[in-house]
Amino acid sequence: MNAEKNNAMGCAGADSVNALRLGAARKRLAQSTGPEDAIDGLREIVATFLGSEELGLFRVEGSANFRAFWSFGIDLREYDLLRALGEAGLGRVMRGEYHVELAAGEGSATMPKAQAFIPIRRANQTMAILAVLRLLPQKIAFDKSDMELFKLLSDEAATPLFGRSGHSQAESDESGMRA
Repeated sequence: MNAEKNNAMGCAGADSVNALRLGAARKRLAQSTGPEDAIDGLREIVATFLGSEELGLFRVEGSANFRAFWSFGIDLREYDLLRALGEAGLGRVMRGEYHVELAAGEGSATMPKAQAFIPIRRANQTMAILAVLRLLPQKIAFDKSDMELFKLLSDEAATPLFGRSGHSQAESDESGMRA
């Protein structure tokens, strides 16, 4: 009986922590003062709550055309999003589903590499794709609470990142991509 009670309390505690995490992420996005601050907020959310410091943001331009918009920890000029996603992953992300992969790690057969591709959407349209490309060593996979954070980012990041019109000031400048 005590084991069941402790397990129930542990689950309730995890749910509370996840609710706080989602609330903090939602608040950080909502309080963004503009697209540049929203990008900083997105980086903070991903680094803190997902444990990744290698990510990129790609704007969707047509059904299978993407423009590298911003990156942190990687050089997007040499990154091939279409190859990384594959046809199945691309279809999922364009439909509004996140795509998660667990592949063999680079240079090591024992260290898996988890990646996630999260659609940034507004009005049932994928406007951008957030690529989370590598987790910190202490985290080897995404969990249920991460999936809930993916949904929050997918549903709520578009307006802070791109404004109500769908275009940010950074896109108007040639310097829209930061590395």
